[in-house]
Amino acid sequence: MAKASYHFKRAALTTAAMLCVILGAAGIFLPVLPTTPFLILATILSFNASPRLRNKLLKHPVFGSAIRRYLRERAITRKTLKTALITLWLSICVSILITQQLALTALLLTVALLVSIYLLKLKRIG
Repeated sequence: MAKASYHFKRAALTTAAMLCVILGAAGIFLPVLPTTPFLILATILSFNASPRLRNKLLKHPVFGSAIRRYLRERAITRKTLKTALITLWLSICVSILITQQLALTALLLTVALLVSIYLLKLKRIG
């Protein structure tokens, strides 16, 4: 029974990691969807579940260094921070204008504020 549970957990984590990779890839083309955070999450999810996927992400020519830097130092470049905050708040504002619901607006602003605080607490380099 434990072996089946392990295989299910591994499959679920690998599936979640692949979903994050797909969302991260979509973020390259969609300005309101962030790329790097999804790839970092995919790396974390795949850490034990899929070493092959993890290694591909860590060695990626474009995103690998940002992922490694975040995992090793919890650091972000100033350019990445600026881009993340601008994209975050623009997408939140657009979402608020589209929905125009008070409860959803409060939720979106709360999430954006918490994400902003988290990003601003990261060590900055460059």
